[in-house]
Amino acid sequence: MIVLKAMLVSRDKDYIQAWLDYVQRSSSSSTMRFIAFSQWEAFRNHMDELDEQELPDLIIAEPEFLNPWLMNGGDVSGIPWLMLSEGADEGHEAKRLMKYQPLPALLEAVRRACRQPRSKRSRHSGQETLTIGVLSASGGSGKTAVALHMAKQLGLAGYSVLYLNLETLDSSFPFLERGLRQGSQHHVEAETGLSRLLYDLKACKREVAGGQLQTQRRSLNQGPTQDRSAGGRKSTDAHTDIASATYSDISVTGQMKTIVEYVVGHEALKADVFWPLANRKEMLQMSKADTVDLIRYLTDSGQYEVLILDGDSGWDERSDGILKTADTFVWLVEDDIAAMHRWGQWLQHNERNRTELLGSMLERTYFVINKYREQVINPLPRPDLYVDAVLPYIPSWKQMNQEEVMLSSPIFQREVKRLCELLIQAEGGG
Repeated sequence: MIVLKAMLVSRDKDYIQAWLDYVQRSSSSSTMRFIAFSQWEAFRNHMDELDEQELPDLIIAEPEFLNPWLMNGGDVSGIPWLMLSEGADEGHEAKRLMKYQPLPALLEAVRRACRQPRSKRSRHSGQETLTIGVLSASGGSGKTAVALHMAKQLGLAGYSVLYLNLETLDSSFPFLERGLRQGSQHHVEAETGLSRLLYDLKACKREVAGGQLQTQRRSLNQGPTQDRSAGGRKSTDAHTDIASATYSDISVTGQMKTIVEYVVGHEALKADVFWPLANRKEMLQMSKADTVDLIRYLTDSGQYEVLILDGDSGWDERSDGILKTADTFVWLVEDDIAAMHRWGQWLQHNERNRTELLGSMLERTYFVINKYREQVINPLPRPDLYVDAVLPYIPSWKQMNQEEVMLSSPIFQREVKRLCELLIQAEGGG
């Protein structure tokens, strides 16, 4: 079970006691833990002694405590906070929590503020296409629904977005088909766009690799090359140079067609997409290198500000390609014992076999509970994991018979919009 840790700081001891008494009697007592202080010195000393894993998920403090803490490093700590206000305080209007209001309303405001994620690291420079991988260890976790909603919300926010589905069996088509057919009325090759792009990438690779091999053979026929910088002689290693011509290491964007010749604009999604492959074998035959080449071509095209990657919930090479190239990840999990167990197994496997990859990924991952129902009841598989956001359960989606229904849920759109804002802000883009 996730226990949110909040810190309440107020001079009014009676107010603190009333708050703590209410929390203890409420249904939130098992999911929220409060620590309270009424003296600045005790509060400051406690914060100085905490390590990274003990930091609170939220600080609620009166201005006389909050402002000194912010000026002494609290503003860069990454800890969310609210100002406990009586209405006369200046500044921090967006983070002001009125002190005297019904306790249930106060507690709900605290719960919502606790959902803000801590700062994440990213490989993204802020100048190129931001690639977001939507992942899960469990099928049916809602990856495609979340990825599509993210694409739509980012498109509505004014970003140029491409949604790329790399599932073995594409589950997005039922929700995109109408828009795809409308958007391809004057684009006769739309249905083969992804297939043609994959072929063109491989053909271009072969040409580049062939050119390198011919250059290498000429070099071998001419004998050893002179290393002018070192003043000595060195022999050319044919095996090494030919190996350097593998698909994953050669940039081909300069020799390719423009991206608009392969994609379809989807009006309802507010993003560009590929028409799903007609032949599933093409997807099954994609290697990790092929996936990396595809993603790098899309990001290097300069056409998009955001690329949403939607892959399988498994161990295939396309998923490895996403893990290698994405700047940041949204990892979805459902609050059920089986999903938590599979998540734990995935982590254990990669900790044993790909420790460096796992560490790098965790630093760039936002963990999101999808199909959330009021509270999380199952424990996370590791104590160092932190839930950054939750997305609500939408019962009506179980009986959908129209594609636009899934993309039009106001409640889900609102929460996904918040998630997207957090991702963009973390990347310095908002």
